[in-house]
Amino acid sequence: MMRVNDDSVTHLDGRTVEAWTVDDAEAILRTRGCRATRPRVAVLRALLRHGGPIDAAALTALAQAEAAGIHEATVYRTIGVLSDQGIVTHVHAGHGPSLVRLGGDHGLIAVCRDCGGITAVPTVAVDRFVAEAHDAIGFTLEPGHFALEGVCGDCSERGR
Repeated sequence: MMRVNDDSVTHLDGRTVEAWTVDDAEAILRTRGCRATRPRVAVLRALLRHGGPIDAAALTALAQAEAAGIHEATVYRTIGVLSDQGIVTHVHAGHGPSLVRLGGDHGLIAVCRDCGGITAVPTVAVDRFVAEAHDAIGFTLEPGHFALEGVCGDCSERGR
């Protein structure tokens, strides 16, 4: 589940980021003051269609399915523009490439070091951990910018 904390970025016609659709891509860009170029629309549509954190190489393949001929360098530049406008953010995911996700998504994710699978950590578990850490050491954690790394259930089962 996405948690929304920046109304200027995450609202479009009264709807928050979790209600954005693929068809909203051009309006999202224009609302944030971006030109709605063919590559930008394709990249944003690909991200909206995917619906979660994704690395730039995989996003390039999805964007190329939206509009043939988009080069990976164009996707990286577009990610930079979308990031500058708060439309997307990035997550550091262990030793792999950074992941891109919609700007209103600040949830914690876990990345499997064996298969690379990405799993959203339930908000209730994150909130409980943050509260318990604060109670124990007086430090307020702000999860979301870095992913947790470990081994998923499927890979654990295969390793037994």
